[in-house]
Amino acid sequence: MQKRSVLAVLIILSLFGLWTACSRPTAFGSDLLGDETADYDYTDTLTVQFTLEREDSLLTSDRSSTTSYFLCGALKDPIVGDAGAQIYSLLQLGVLDPGFDKARHKIDSVVLYLHYKAEGVYGDTMQPLTLKVSRLDEPLAFDGNYYSTQSIPATTEIGRIDQFLPRPRTLDSLFSTTSRAAFLRVKLDQSFGDTLLYMDSLALTDDTLFYKALRGIKIEVAPVGGSAPGSILAFNLNDPVYSRLRMYYTQDDTLKTFFDYFFEGCNKFVHFDHNYTGTQAGQLIDKPADNLMYLQGMNGLRLKMVLPYIDKLENIVVNDADLILTTADVNGDLPILSKNPADQLIMTYSVGDTSYFFTQDVNYSIGLTGTNGFDLFGGYPVETTENGVTFNQYKLALSDRLQSMIDNNASTLNDKTIFISVYPQNRIAMRSILYGPKSTLFPAKIALKYTRL
Repeated sequence: MQKRSVLAVLIILSLFGLWTACSRPTAFGSDLLGDETADYDYTDTLTVQFTLEREDSLLTSDRSSTTSYFLCGALKDPIVGDAGAQIYSLLQLGVLDPGFDKARHKIDSVVLYLHYKAEGVYGDTMQPLTLKVSRLDEPLAFDGNYYSTQSIPATTEIGRIDQFLPRPRTLDSLFSTTSRAAFLRVKLDQSFGDTLLYMDSLALTDDTLFYKALRGIKIEVAPVGGSAPGSILAFNLNDPVYSRLRMYYTQDDTLKTFFDYFFEGCNKFVHFDHNYTGTQAGQLIDKPADNLMYLQGMNGLRLKMVLPYIDKLENIVVNDADLILTTADVNGDLPILSKNPADQLIMTYSVGDTSYFFTQDVNYSIGLTGTNGFDLFGGYPVETTENGVTFNQYKLALSDRLQSMIDNNASTLNDKTIFISVYPQNRIAMRSILYGPKSTLFPAKIALKYTRL
């Protein structure tokens, strides 16, 4: 009887100890990761450190004509700084050897048509803009790879539109009465038309010779008077229906006809420029981002996230892990920018000095073909309301990447590092301002569910 009483007490004490172990919170911070007696199933206070960095240069060439759209415009962002995007492109002959006759043919007009892509537009479209088209001083290489930091001199203006309001969602018909789209019409100088019509006949019989003779064009957009915030437009140049250059000309001063040149099928690229001087974001570049963090598309800003003590975390199975980031409102921001945070964030890790790969969680979501989307990974803003406060919050899955770090006993800084970026960089001008890991409101954190082995 006495033995049974002692056994009962021991069982009760064991159950009490197990209950207290499973219910008390844990940080898994630097002072607790080595605790071999811990047996917890959840924590949201893993130690994470963030640094704000500038993105590496991007390859923006589109030699295969597969890019959905190209950014073009200028932004004056009071928090993140000035940003711009300019398009450089060749044009393709509609057909080789069009049979232009200098004696019988005369230019009537030249018009450039640009197909808007509404999902890429960012900024204030109710603000007047100026668009300028220039001819390149040097040939754009038809087989060259160009990066976002590169540019080509273009000092000869061949067309412009002043004081126009972009209408990226206003559909209209162009050359067909059965389809409609949003497009911009830009009249070019007749002198440029003369250049096209009276080009050396040999250059019109071979694409390579034509590219060198034409050299290419530059398209740039800026807000009138440089006022803030401006806007970044987006054009689908690879749509041969609504993006082309049409040259109208007469034959023997009577018959009117035309000839088309296309962007599709030839090389083009986008140049990005950023100026962070005197901005909140600029002051934090290459420094720890504890209270506020910034992400930006184009060739903008990314975050480097380090888990400094991940190598101390052993013998667990990660059931689920998410990085939780919350958007922040800051003084002096513009609602038209702050209320439209970046649509998609992704995670990468570095291999070597310049190569970055998607994390396992991203790859699992998009699938082997890369077409399954990001639903399983997350990384998109979800509007949330807590205590009467409405904000956007991102959840980025990192279960597989975290498990890999633990299994491989990540010890070097590179092994403990994950990069967070806006995606896809070369087609997104949006930015996000986020609370950092030491914020007292909504700290950036990793929510981890796990089983101890």
